[in-house]
Amino acid sequence: MKKSTALVFGLICGLLVIVFKLIIVLGGFAITNFGFKWSQIISVLLVLPFIWLAIRQSRIQNGGFIGGKEALRTGLQTAILAILIISVYHYIELEWKWKDIAAVYYNSETFLNILKSHADLKQEQYAKIINDQIQNIQTLSPFKYVTFKMVPFLLFSVTTAFMCAVFMKKSPPPSYTNN
Repeated sequence: MKKSTALVFGLICGLLVIVFKLIIVLGGFAITNFGFKWSQIISVLLVLPFIWLAIRQSRIQNGGFIGGKEALRTGLQTAILAILIISVYHYIELEWKWKDIAAVYYNSETFLNILKSHADLKQEQYAKIINDQIQNIQTLSPFKYVTFKMVPFLLFSVTTAFMCAVFMKKSPPPSYTNN
């Protein structure tokens, strides 16, 4: 399992994030304050422990020792596999549910209150702004949507993989011979 450690942890991580996001979307929490503002951040944070676990498992399988390069490689492989799986989900999510959810959100009382909080907007402009927002989400490219969603995953996971590699590397003690 030494070579597949990163793959196993990346797959488990990606599936866990997808289950969490499906609960948010299918449970009707997508346009709540938690679902809209915090679910993406929590999804990113769910990835980070799996990077550490993958490096730790590789270190255990290697007799308690792991080099910095090997630790970084394991962490990055875990992160990249999880990010690829989550990216496929985000593409499906946009086409399947998110465009409809966005239309409901822009027609909701919550968005209307946001518009009302802007003193520079007149009430006559609200309908045009709402229609423009709905049109923007309907014409949004899936590539842009997935890229927008994946930037935090990339930034945090690469940083975490590097930090875990630095702090978890452990070289075997030098062997002394009588030669």
